[in-house]
Amino acid sequence: MITLQRWILLVACLLLASPGTAADRLPRPEGLAPAIDFWVHIYTEVPVDAGVIHDAAHPLRRYGRVAVAAPPEWRARREQVRDALARYRQAFADLADHNGQPRTPLQRRIAARLPADAGAAEIARIGKRLRFQGGLRERFRNSLIRAGRWRAYIADVLAAEGVPAELVALPHVESSFNPRARSHAGAAGLWQFTAGTGREYMRVDPVVDERLDPWASTRAAAALLADNHEKLGHWPLAITAYNHGAAGVKRGVEAVGETDYMALYHRYEGPRFGFASRNFYPALLAAARVDRRPGAYFANLQPDPAVEPVRMALPHFTPVSVLLAELPVDEATLQRLNPGLGPSVWDGRKFIPRGHRLALPADGVDDWRLAIAALPGSGLHREQRPDVTHRIAAGDTLSAIAARYQVAMADLMRHNGIDHPDRIRAGQQLELPVAGGMPAPVGGQHYRVQPGDTLGEIARRHDLRTDQLASLNQLDDPDRLQVGQRLLVDAAAVAAVDIEQTP
Repeated sequence: MITLQRWILLVACLLLASPGTAADRLPRPEGLAPAIDFWVHIYTEVPVDAGVIHDAAHPLRRYGRVAVAAPPEWRARREQVRDALARYRQAFADLADHNGQPRTPLQRRIAARLPADAGAAEIARIGKRLRFQGGLRERFRNSLIRAGRWRAYIADVLAAEGVPAELVALPHVESSFNPRARSHAGAAGLWQFTAGTGREYMRVDPVVDERLDPWASTRAAAALLADNHEKLGHWPLAITAYNHGAAGVKRGVEAVGETDYMALYHRYEGPRFGFASRNFYPALLAAARVDRRPGAYFANLQPDPAVEPVRMALPHFTPVSVLLAELPVDEATLQRLNPGLGPSVWDGRKFIPRGHRLALPADGVDDWRLAIAALPGSGLHREQRPDVTHRIAAGDTLSAIAARYQVAMADLMRHNGIDHPDRIRAGQQLELPVAGGMPAPVGGQHYRVQPGDTLGEIARRHDLRTDQLASLNQLDDPDRLQVGQRLLVDAAAVAAVDIEQTP
């Protein structure tokens, strides 16, 4: 027989032994300390209009700090970085040529920071490894402020998936907690999913891109991290795989012959395992350190309040214009709460899909329920608005096709992923960024009130409940009908509304 005391001890042991529980601290190998310190320095001390010149193989070895143009002055910034690296590399080459004996002020500063045993050959190698890392202080501060909107929700989702709690800091590294962030490689959203990986865990298409939805993408990221851990067995490897891919990390593990993360960090020289992948895990640990004690690094920090919308599943394909006409919500609020809806939804070319969980302001749950139920069937649809396509014929040019359909050629190229206007072929089918024909509405049947009618009798005649009929017609007083009054009585316009209190 198990006593209460033994039962409590057993449960505690099981919880402690469970891999990946949210209470776990991620491993911090002693050899990673310099890299973690480097990223804390970049996140909290170096401003965005400056950066450090450092040894890519030994990040803590910083040889200089240079001023550069702040974003978004990217062209000037690239030129300044290129010039700074060229200047430092030449200084290292000159030092190596003179056996480490400095002859200029810059060389003297470099020599003072070199390893004590660095000979001419090593100095030359370091010079070739030099790298520029831009500062992120203001960006990280803003990230900590924005994190307040979703941090509690992320923590709950990670705990439910058995993912370590410190990974709440991962969006600091990926997107600075900007749900609309996009990378040059095509990654998007809070968790920076590529389209290919995103489609494995959520909906990603021109109508709905859940990578941009902080709540849906958080669930997807937690699932991906849990899957990586199941495949690789260790959280440092699973987290590295978030950047480098599980298959890539598996190849690295096979190449070094062991599953120890530090072996991968120090010894793996895969062709695509560059500085970003190698340093992804220490960068995450540094972000977690700052996230855990933000006040130790930034003064007067006030996180944004949590955003906790109500979610309602739409029973039909719904134009945004109908929502804006019928619901007490403005377009800016609707866009802010539903960033995953694509541009084609907002400009009317597509409808919000049936079953999509629309996010609405948290106040007035019952009012939202009634308002969604009362959306007019004449404005709702059983099918999506169709695409408009054009099959390229011999002799067609992209400019002529754009002119024929009165669309901008740049929009036509972007919509079809075309990089160059001459790279089209006969028989290729293009999707046009224009609205297709309007499908038939869900309903719209009306009844004109006759003398002696009651709301209950009208409802029964049309297979509706009295409260449904009242909601469909927004009747303040169901007992006060007027002869000749026009009532919507289409049962197809009525659907149960699924409401979630948490996104």
